[in-house]
Amino acid sequence: MRGFIRSLAIAALVAAVPASAQQETIRIGVLQSFSGMTSLNGQQSEAAIKLFMKKYGDTVGGKKIEYFTRDTTGPNPEVAKRLVQEAVTRERAQILIGPDFTPNMLAAAPIVTEAKVPAIINGAATSGTIGERTPYYARTFFAIPQLCRPLATYAVKNNWKRVFVVVADFAPGHDCEKQYLGALAEAGGTLVGNVRIPLKNPEFSSYMQRIRDAKPDAVYFFMPIGEMSIGVVRAFNESGLKAAGIKLTGAGDITDETYLDAIGDAALGAITAGIYSTTHDSKINKEFVSEYVAMNGKSPRIGWVAISTWDAMRLIYDGLAAQAGGKFDPDKFMAFVKGHSFESPRGPVTIDKGNGDIVQNVYIRRVEKINGVLQNVEFETFKAQPFK
Repeated sequence: MRGFIRSLAIAALVAAVPASAQQETIRIGVLQSFSGMTSLNGQQSEAAIKLFMKKYGDTVGGKKIEYFTRDTTGPNPEVAKRLVQEAVTRERAQILIGPDFTPNMLAAAPIVTEAKVPAIINGAATSGTIGERTPYYARTFFAIPQLCRPLATYAVKNNWKRVFVVVADFAPGHDCEKQYLGALAEAGGTLVGNVRIPLKNPEFSSYMQRIRDAKPDAVYFFMPIGEMSIGVVRAFNESGLKAAGIKLTGAGDITDETYLDAIGDAALGAITAGIYSTTHDSKINKEFVSEYVAMNGKSPRIGWVAISTWDAMRLIYDGLAAQAGGKFDPDKFMAFVKGHSFESPRGPVTIDKGNGDIVQNVYIRRVEKINGVLQNVEFETFKAQPFK
């Protein structure tokens, strides 16, 4: 709450800046997927930016805000590297939102360091990549341990001690696998099998058979938001594993609201660890959801990229307001962002003062159908803490 009050105080400071001082223009480069299997991520991101600027205006701290978008096309580091280079040279971006996906973020790190361009990461989760790769990164998405450790503890607590682990075969999947297996061992659970599924042209049926043969109490899935999450949850249901009583659990990406309707009733009962759900019970979230739907309609639904972008804009506006009356200084901006706290529609958020990573609540949710609509319903909270 103190962070929220602080944000209101900054907003008041912004309003007090005389019009004569409102000269500098801050250009924000938004590097997201606007095409391909994760195109909805880009749509959500831009929708959140438009709503934020409609609500809070296009001037902050005496500085005019402009943004432009560029399509990373998905996890494509060569494309992302080129787009970031163009954004900071040709387009003269002073701040970036993105790039999305871990490979893209890693490729961009040397460029933002050399150019001294702060970048708010709203769609990549691998741990050990934010403060370690560049001092100009801050993250509003999540760090892998935040989602991959709690459900191991939860599973064992509920006597689902024999677990089969399935992850996507890329850096975040490997990171999640390591974190989950460590937490499972600490909690006293047993790994009965684990596999890595390739990102390109995955075929799920053979993996489902391996799960059936292992006879676990539960399966834990980590898949990127989008096509793979849709496919793996459907395959789990269609293979009869759900009917056999095996519990479907996973990182909340697999039931992200943006793609939940595409999964359909196969997702019912899935238990996931997540950073946000549109059903989150807070005044600020209800206001956010109402305004978002009023502006953008009910499709695509609000997912994690939308809330991460919204909070990226909160960081940007608060950081610029803190420099009211002066010329934009990227180092002062990052010094403000690191350690900054505020109330998000997802709950209380702090950006770690040391590495720029996010500290937030993690919620255990169950997919239920409410008034005919599939929803992630939070029923347990792992309180905000730094996950190193």
